[in-house]
Amino acid sequence: MNRGDFTFLCRTKTGFGMNALEHLPFDLSGMGSQKPLVLLDKDAHLSGSIKPLARAFKESGMTLGICPPIEKISNAGNETGKNDLTLLKELYQIYTDKGFDAIIALGTGRVTEVAKALNMAVTLGPDVLKATNGLAKITVPLTPFAYIPTGMGMGTETSGVARFNNHTFHSPFLAPDLAVIDPGILTQDTSPVLINAGLTCLAACCEAHVLSGNPPARAYAATAIGLIMENLMPLVKSILVPGMSPNKKAIGHACLTHASVITGIILNGNTLVSVSLGQMVANHCKTDPGHAMAILLPAVLDLMVKDLSDLGNLALPLSGSDEYSAVPPPQHPGMAIQKIQSLLNELYQISLGTLPRTLGEAGLDRQAISSLGLLFSDSASTDILKITPEQTQAILVQALDGIPLTRALPQPCLKQA
Repeated sequence: MNRGDFTFLCRTKTGFGMNALEHLPFDLSGMGSQKPLVLLDKDAHLSGSIKPLARAFKESGMTLGICPPIEKISNAGNETGKNDLTLLKELYQIYTDKGFDAIIALGTGRVTEVAKALNMAVTLGPDVLKATNGLAKITVPLTPFAYIPTGMGMGTETSGVARFNNHTFHSPFLAPDLAVIDPGILTQDTSPVLINAGLTCLAACCEAHVLSGNPPARAYAATAIGLIMENLMPLVKSILVPGMSPNKKAIGHACLTHASVITGIILNGNTLVSVSLGQMVANHCKTDPGHAMAILLPAVLDLMVKDLSDLGNLALPLSGSDEYSAVPPPQHPGMAIQKIQSLLNELYQISLGTLPRTLGEAGLDRQAISSLGLLFSDSASTDILKITPEQTQAILVQALDGIPLTRALPQPCLKQA
């Protein structure tokens, strides 16, 4: 039920399935493109993912340009900015000199950031990237842009956010026009990559489902949560203990990739506590950001939910309809929290204790909680998130030990902002 105003925008058309690539030339031609340029990362190059893409365009009458693989580089220091600008200048020259009219990003992560930056440059002119702190006004559609993941991304690939040259740009028009998920083109992600990406997407979608108050976002989030809960653990186990059939593994990987595409769409309209705080906390302990987000998630939901029925509704996509209907409605809020914690416990077990269940196990110092609470409250996103330093510290305390809060007890310092 909607209890307030909301907006929701999804600019990305998603194609999923074994023949999804074959539809890409038709979709691009419908957008006026006849000569797309492919940007790909090293993993996509080494896995041969470009071959099925080229076959899809073979009889289309379109000209497909393919750039050399984009290397991953360090994010530290000014050297990153110089490398980014040098790379973009080369790509801009290729794009304009050869008369390309669309961009295809093949891969995940950095290649999509470069593709978004190139899209801004070729549509609005290269000076747009010089805007201070990424505050360029992008108010018109950009060049047609397609995203073809070769693995499970972090969700940012399909969001309207681009990070380039130490600046962050925001606009709905930065999101890809097309996302094509073909199980046959996916390369096998390692279990650490799957776990980090899967937990990132789970945290973002669970928080949006409970706290956003946005009915369309909740519907998208529920779909992504179901895909993650159904496919993440079986796929991780199949990597650690081989035995799953290749076809089932490919479909499971594609479903998780679909969840990451949905997550990016949700991130377009939501600034999330678990995501923002998890990224900060991961810098102060020994765990990946996605894992920190998932550890924080139960406390974030428990502390910040205004209506327990919203938390109870989360139990449905987390557990499935059969298990959900077998539990009385008053128990659904606790069931939702327990499902998230049980997933963390299972990861701890199959990793033989190397994957933490709490921030304490991840190495977070209890003495750092106060300073982290103040640091997070000083961040620019706090005004949007509506969270107080007291709430932040309470979330960190609960996540440090993994001890659930007792809602029956008065907590005057945790009033909703």
